[in-house]
Amino acid sequence: MIPRRAPLLIFLLTLCALASAQTPLAPVHITGEVHRGEKFERDITHGLVLRLVPYDAGWDIEVGPANTPDDYTDCVNEPLHGVTPRQIQGSHFRTDDNTAARPPSDFLTPGIGGKREFDFVLTAADQSKSCANIDDIEHTPKQTDAQRNAATSRFGALARGSATFTITAMTLGNLQPGQQAWIDNLKFEATFTFAKPDNPPHQKNP
Repeated sequence: MIPRRAPLLIFLLTLCALASAQTPLAPVHITGEVHRGEKFERDITHGLVLRLVPYDAGWDIEVGPANTPDDYTDCVNEPLHGVTPRQIQGSHFRTDDNTAARPPSDFLTPGIGGKREFDFVLTAADQSKSCANIDDIEHTPKQTDAQRNAATSRFGALARGSATFTITAMTLGNLQPGQQAWIDNLKFEATFTFAKPDNPPHQKNP
C-alpha cells in the first residue's frame, strides 16, 4: 500500500529536479563596448562578473567576484608568464617601432574576430588551491620529480568555468613611430559556460 503522502513527496522531488535543471548552467552571452580608460563589469551568474580592467595601453580581462580585485582566471591558464590572451593592448597589433600594422599572423594576441579562450574557477577556495598548486610547480624547493609531476597534473583541475572573448571592432590610437599604440575604442562579445558540479574537472598541463 502506497502511503498517502507519497504522491506529495514525489511531486516535491520532481519540483526539486526541475529547479536543479534550471540552474544557470546554460551559456551566458555578453556584448559590450569600452573606450580608452573605461572599466567594464557585467554579471555572469554564479556570483561572478566579467571585468575589463583598464590601463594606459588597453585592458586586462578578468573574472571574479564583484567589488573585489580577485581574478579567478589567474592560476588556471597558460602561459603563466608573458603575454596572454587575457591582455588586450594596442601594441599587440602594431610593429615594435609602431610604424605599421602587424600582419595578422604576427599579432601577439587574437585580433578582430579571433577567439580568446580561457578558464576560471568559481570559488575563493578553489582559487586559493589553484594558486597554491602553481607555487608547488614553480617555487617550492626540494621537491621530488614525483611531487612536481603530481602538482603539474593538478594544474587547472579545479576550473569549472570556460570563456571565449572575441573583439568585434577596435580603433587604435597614438600611432606615432617610437611610441606605444593604445586602443581608443573596443567592442566585443563573450560567452561563458559552466560545468555541472558533479562533472569531472578540466585537466590541463602548464
